[in-house]
Amino acid sequence: MARSRNRRWWTVLALAAGTLLATAPAAASVPPGQDTAAPATTRSCAADPGPGKVSCFALQRTDVKSSKGILPNAVTPSGFGPGDLQSAYALPSATAGDGVTVAIVDAYDDPTAESDLATYRAQYGLPPCTTDNGCFRKVDQRGGTDYPAEDIGWAGEISLDLDMVSAACPNCHLLLVEGDDNSIDALAASVDQAVAMGAKYVSNSYGATEDPAEGDYDKHYHHPGVVVTASTGDDGYGVSYPATAEGVVAVGGTSLGRDAGTARGWTESAWSGAGSGCSAYESKPFWQTDSGCGKRAVADVSAVADPNTGVAVYYNGWKVYGGTSASAPLIAATYALAGTPAADAEPASYPYDAALVDPAALNDVTSGSNGSCAPAYLCSGGPGYDGPTGLGTPNGVAAFTYQAAGAVGGTVTDSATREPVSGVEVAAMGRTATTGADGKYSLPLPAGTWEVTASRRGYQAKTVTVSVTDGGTTTQDLALDPTPTVAVTGTVADGSGHGWGLYATVTASDGTSTHTDPATGKYELNLLRNEKYTLHVAAVDGGYTTQDVDVELGTETVSQDVTLTVEAVCTAAGYRATEHGTVQPFDGGRAPKGWRVADLNHQQPGYDYKPGWQFSNPGSRDNDTGGEGNFAVVDSDHSGQHAIQDTTLTAPTFDLSEATAPAITFGTDLRGAVNSTATVEASTDGGKTWKSVWHKAGTTSVRGPVVVELPAAAGHQLTVRFHYTGNWSKWWEIDDVFVGNRSCDPVAGGMVVGRVTDGSGAGLSATVTAAGTTVHGDTDGRYRLFAPTGDQSVTAEAAGHTPATRTATVTADRTTKLDFTLS
Repeated sequence: MARSRNRRWWTVLALAAGTLLATAPAAASVPPGQDTAAPATTRSCAADPGPGKVSCFALQRTDVKSSKGILPNAVTPSGFGPGDLQSAYALPSATAGDGVTVAIVDAYDDPTAESDLATYRAQYGLPPCTTDNGCFRKVDQRGGTDYPAEDIGWAGEISLDLDMVSAACPNCHLLLVEGDDNSIDALAASVDQAVAMGAKYVSNSYGATEDPAEGDYDKHYHHPGVVVTASTGDDGYGVSYPATAEGVVAVGGTSLGRDAGTARGWTESAWSGAGSGCSAYESKPFWQTDSGCGKRAVADVSAVADPNTGVAVYYNGWKVYGGTSASAPLIAATYALAGTPAADAEPASYPYDAALVDPAALNDVTSGSNGSCAPAYLCSGGPGYDGPTGLGTPNGVAAFTYQAAGAVGGTVTDSATREPVSGVEVAAMGRTATTGADGKYSLPLPAGTWEVTASRRGYQAKTVTVSVTDGGTTTQDLALDPTPTVAVTGTVADGSGHGWGLYATVTASDGTSTHTDPATGKYELNLLRNEKYTLHVAAVDGGYTTQDVDVELGTETVSQDVTLTVEAVCTAAGYRATEHGTVQPFDGGRAPKGWRVADLNHQQPGYDYKPGWQFSNPGSRDNDTGGEGNFAVVDSDHSGQHAIQDTTLTAPTFDLSEATAPAITFGTDLRGAVNSTATVEASTDGGKTWKSVWHKAGTTSVRGPVVVELPAAAGHQLTVRFHYTGNWSKWWEIDDVFVGNRSCDPVAGGMVVGRVTDGSGAGLSATVTAAGTTVHGDTDGRYRLFAPTGDQSVTAEAAGHTPATRTATVTADRTTKLDFTLS
């Protein structure tokens, strides 16, 4: 897909109107100048910037008095300052990060960025970071000095980002890359420019709603060996791009407060505004192990973002900011303090590796919520991984440092057959890999000693201890023992009168399947012990209903017989429909006597509501109902785009007072369309109320005979109507409508079954004839044929082979086996 700054598919995050409501964590003190009441905030950037654009995630407090310049020693700016943040997250800010460049990517120009930064750093005694001393550099998205137009909202975002990196890593250098505007094209290009200029840490504090085309941009945000952070958003549960992008560190938000009653001295909860959730499009990276999201989950880690426990920022005066725009640069700076990422590595995986090696490397945030969702961990703080805060917040830099990495790999085989086993899940510490058709797997893990478990249905799980070395792959082959099975046996038989065994498939709910013996209907299915299954039983020959039966297995053989009944359409071999009633063939070219057409006028100007049902075949359609000659039809396609059909064809009333098995049968050719419905309705109270007894909607098409049994109509007067709706849809033909008493009765005789093979024993696709009836066998040569009782001459024929004739003695309601070998 071509990229354009005006791409129509990209929409900004749906942003809530008004102020954000947030509350400081219970039992926590808040920074100077703040209180526990819900803060008044304003968004630095437009909530709806337009197609192809993104919004920044900076929230400015409007209830905190602003002042300019360096404040006297006795006055502390409102909001958390560098010392607070360094203390809360145990950062080695005084001893690490010297000369490391952290890039800030934002839109538009902040002409006072450097001077505002100087005031912030001077206020807190941080070393100067200026263009002159080489610490600060500002470029446009091409690396030059042709800066874009100023935007005061994005300028506030820029100051927030620069100040947060300074607070966490005062010895770091700062590279500000200003995109031409807030389009995703400009900002993605700015990320590439930051990396091209040598930045190993790139912070992005903006986002837009996800879109199927977002993968086009992933390569701009995925630079192995480079940390790219992105804010998850400020509107509670829901995800944004590029936080969901491949390789990005998605940074969520917390409410941070002092708590002298804890060893840490601080407490945190999930911030109600932090974005989180499950990507709709981005694949799940191997290092994420949460089970409730099949794709990429956000966040990965988090830091303070609640404006009620906000941070001090200097932008044209002292202000307090919040939003995940604060947390993303804080995490980028934390990575910078941790040291240069390994070449070609995935820094987003570092916290996950560290959490395996040392869970204390992060502050686990276990309370707070950003909305309602399922599963609940994606929107609520809790032990271990959760959506709003990810794995937690920094506790020093161990979680953001490269962990020695390796892998375990090998082949999984069946211990009995020694053949490779596919589909085996190999897991360690929540990470999983699955064997392919060759039984091979590879599971990345941090260096260390781990318990690795291989499991698959049908096999006993096996756990081994494996030592993984830095940069190496430890070979660990695994042989799995099959789980003991138990047999389910039984017979599948006809249940409508003949009682003979049926050739059928028996399929268990785990996919294990077998066929019955065509001559006897007997089967055997070996399934896992001590399990519950549902068996789906279906006759190979048509004409029978299917049946599902539940079986519960222990350690002993289970017997489960199944009977299948013939379908109402009565096409099963050995059965014949017996009908007593009336049939309407629609051969007269007009509405038959007693049949009424009614067309509903929807009062749509410019649209006709007639004709509805017709009997003259206006569209010159073939009779594809299974009948012959003329038929009734409503032809929406022929009527064209300026016609709306809502039409009924109502039959005369039928006396079913003596019927014991009433039914409607009709031949049909229904060609479905997205805007059409076809319904057969019945009434037993003279049309006062109607009940749908057959209904098809949308693109469903049906051709051939239809049987609708109506046991509730027995002993009543029955009225039937055919109801069609459409608008330049397709058509519905009906023919040979029968209403009356109908039964499907067995015919005297028995079944002849067998297999036709060649001299080598291979099955032949043959035709078999007896008593005037011919059937076609399957590709394996199996056939089933109904014949009258007594001695019958049976002939088998196959192309390229000499026909053969044999005699079968057919017994009533029994199956006679007769095989053929053709030369």
